[in-house]
Amino acid sequence: MGGPLRASGYTDVGKVREVNQDNFAAIDLLGLYIVADGMGGHAAGEKASLSAVSTGIEVFSSYDFETKRLSGSDVDLDIEEVIRVAFKEANNRIIQSSISSIHLQGMGTTEVIAVYSNNRVYLGNVGDSRAYLIKPDKIIQLTKDHSVVQDLKDQGLITEEEAKVHPYRNVITRCLGMQAEIEVDTFTFDLEIGDKVLMCTDGLTNLLSNDEIKEMINASEDIEAVCKQLVDKANERGGHDNITVVLIHSDGND
Repeated sequence: MGGPLRASGYTDVGKVREVNQDNFAAIDLLGLYIVADGMGGHAAGEKASLSAVSTGIEVFSSYDFETKRLSGSDVDLDIEEVIRVAFKEANNRIIQSSISSIHLQGMGTTEVIAVYSNNRVYLGNVGDSRAYLIKPDKIIQLTKDHSVVQDLKDQGLITEEEAKVHPYRNVITRCLGMQAEIEVDTFTFDLEIGDKVLMCTDGLTNLLSNDEIKEMINASEDIEAVCKQLVDKANERGGHDNITVVLIHSDGND
């Protein structure tokens, strides 16, 4: 489960939206970190993102890391499987809620889940919320957006600069609640002492460049303050969307 990590999170409605449809969790005891960006009217997006986060907590609260290791199971595979279970269960619940209420029809949410265990991070994502690995000299985007503009970039049809102003830049191709079968990207990597992992919604990344994010995160060891500074900077630039960040720091202190 968890280890020598410190984590903090911060969310804000932004300067334009009336409702904050983002949700997050940062639970060091479980080594579990989640960010979700909901969509849908009548507070449906808020309900969808909350369902994704609460389902993730429920699934991992019932998962026994120790027993899995002692039983001789492949821990890497097991944790990634459990991440997929959390996504699929959340997807099912969101779809059922959407079916049960006309006010919730069409609701959905992105989600990024990170699980820390034995100096490794296991990631799963659906949608365009992101996870980054930040080292002193570089920032690496770990997740790949499931979006129209990402598909166009992959096909070489538009550049990174064109993607930023493309009329379909906010259209995602995968989310929880969209269809019964959900495809989840999962992967894992080693977390070294001094590394930081940022999870965030597009309310941040649409307004700050990767280099700006790296510089702000590396400028201070006060992760709570950095989370708020990132959100404040996005708000200074218009705050067009809800903004949520979770910052994890591997500092080597038990």
